[in-house]
Amino acid sequence: MARDRSNPAASKESRLSIRIDPARKAVLLRAAETRGETLSSFVLENAYHVARELLADEGVVSINKKQLAHIFETLDHPPATNLVAIRKLLAERSILDE
Repeated sequence: MARDRSNPAASKESRLSIRIDPARKAVLLRAAETRGETLSSFVLENAYHVARELLADEGVVSINKKQLAHIFETLDHPPATNLVAIRKLLAERSILDE
């Protein structure tokens, strides 16, 4: 029988053991308690969430030649209404300039 990899709660396959200093453990335990979770489930879910976010940026995007040509055409000849907005955006100071 195949395991359902899309449902992490479907089966417990292995144990993860980590060492942690008392101060960090206390913070994690407090955070877990505020959510009504066990320390293990809190750490696992949050580590899993962060890992998925990091890996999402590593995915492969596939496009065909027609789509690629459209992207290049749009970059080479952007719509006039966008040019006004882009010029305004680039002329203003942003929070990154501070």
